Amino acid sequence: MQQLSNAREETVYYKDVVIVGNGPGGIFLSFMLNGNWPYYTGDSHPGDEMLTARLHYILDNTNKVNEDIKIDGTDSTLRLYKDEDKKTEPDYERQTQIEKSGRKSLLECTREELEILATGVEGRGTCRPLALLLDQLQHPCVDAGLNLPGLLSWRSAEHFPQQKVVNHVVLGKGPPGGAWHFMDPNVLTISLSRWMSLPGLDFQKWERLVGAEQLRKFSILLQDARLSAEPNFDTLDAMKRIPVGIVAAYYKDYVKKQGLSKYFKTGRTITSVRPILDRKDCEDNYSWVVKGYDNLSGRKFRYKCKKVVLATGSTNTFNRLGLAGEETQSSWVTHDLNDLETRLDRLAGKCKKCGARDNQDLSKIDPVLVVGAGLSAADAIITARCRGIPVIHAFRESSDASSIESESGVKLSANVYERLQSLPISLYPEYHKIYEMMADGRNHRLYKSLPGYKLVDLGVKSNDSNKTKERRVTLRSPSGQLFTFRVSILAILIGSKPDLSYLGDYANKLGKVEDKPISGRSNPIRVDDFTYEVIKSPRKGLYAIGSLVGDNFVRFILGGAFGVAAHILRTIDTE
Repeated sequence: MQQLSNAREETVYYKDVVIVGNGPGGIFLSFMLNGNWPYYTGDSHPGDEMLTARLHYILDNTNKVNEDIKIDGTDSTLRLYKDEDKKTEPDYERQTQIEKSGRKSLLECTREELEILATGVEGRGTCRPLALLLDQLQHPCVDAGLNLPGLLSWRSAEHFPQQKVVNHVVLGKGPPGGAWHFMDPNVLTISLSRWMSLPGLDFQKWERLVGAEQLRKFSILLQDARLSAEPNFDTLDAMKRIPVGIVAAYYKDYVKKQGLSKYFKTGRTITSVRPILDRKDCEDNYSWVVKGYDNLSGRKFRYKCKKVVLATGSTNTFNRLGLAGEETQSSWVTHDLNDLETRLDRLAGKCKKCGARDNQDLSKIDPVLVVGAGLSAADAIITARCRGIPVIHAFRESSDASSIESESGVKLSANVYERLQSLPISLYPEYHKIYEMMADGRNHRLYKSLPGYKLVDLGVKSNDSNKTKERRVTLRSPSGQLFTFRVSILAILIGSKPDLSYLGDYANKLGKVEDKPISGRSNPIRVDDFTYEVIKSPRKGLYAIGSLVGDNFVRFILGGAFGVAAHILRTIDTE
């Protein structure tokens, strides 16, 4: 059906699927719904012989056991007998092998077959079996530090018309890539560059396509001391971290190069996602209504669809402490790392205009107070110290009094050690340095640690001696004493949460804990592990992926998008 219009100038469209959010998850889902399907190459998984056996058994045509596999009748265990000397064929030979074998696509698997494939697959960062399975197929043995070819080959509907294309649209506030375009482009990713790749266009291949000179235009030259030198744009290492600005450019260009632009509508704000509960009002199973408006024209739109996928991430709204003055003192209080960096640049520039010649002079200005113990707080500390601006750091201490020794020999509280465990010191030296300064209890250059201190008051006070206005904060120590500090900026960086206001009354009913706000870490949306359907949805056809369900890294978001695509392809014409 084509678009319709009513007297209120609200444009109405009909789509099979509406994807709310155009980050990596929404992009990858669109890629598959556009008829790009994954096929197992037939190569052995280098670290999981049983997974290789299950892949052949489930995906090889005619449902016969592949000649390289036999079933041990005594214990019903699949055992693989493979030629250890088999060489890896070039991509075109792999394609030919897939075609000759008649192997079916992973997207054609039933739920039961996906459950079998995911059985026993291990990994880190998520407990969802489908996310782990796809990660192992895309990045075999990556957690062991190996950079090996993936086990999936992607074929398009252009050359294989039997692969179904689903009529869909992807709605986002900004360019394709979502929140990646709203981060500081100079900050390094937590994930390695290979983990940022989307199927069909490897990140390193894309880097070679666009060229080193074009990459320099995509990202501001890094001035941060966390890098010893300007990154080498000519050879972006797959096992290294990369600037956020380059990742954002990759996702935006990916949509263009994969021919997905026709599905993406940018500059759109969603105001309502609602089910049509009365079946008599459903037209041909169009049982969901998505409403919103164009940010530039203000023109309203309405989509009627069969399926809705929530892929909006969890960084829409910054968490607050709820203190008086937290909102009214916006001239010096911020909850946004990007905004903090702008303020620090402005502060450093203002001080130098007033006669400060170097960082030694800047160190005499009122410090920045950073509240929080996560990676954003660590980035804020690094950013301030690199500009020569002193930092006071207040953060919650673990209730567990036990301490553990880090790789460098420093005693860390249990909660700090837990964060560092997932960040190898060789790849994340800047974060290890910050957390060790937090833990050792000593004052460092331009840094004062206040573990266990709680911010209880903030405001602008008059200084009677020089008749000036001073920005002051009051903190309570673990022993209950109150301490007041003069500060130049207050950065409250205690995480963020998704803005699901468009769901109305349903927003707080979809999580593991009902009637509490959705949080990717503490209260994710409850979904089926293999279809990613929202379990507490008022009717079928609602899905959620990404950080909304606790998959916080791109490498694991892909599994959720795959699960949604597989279920949609199985049910779009039957429900």
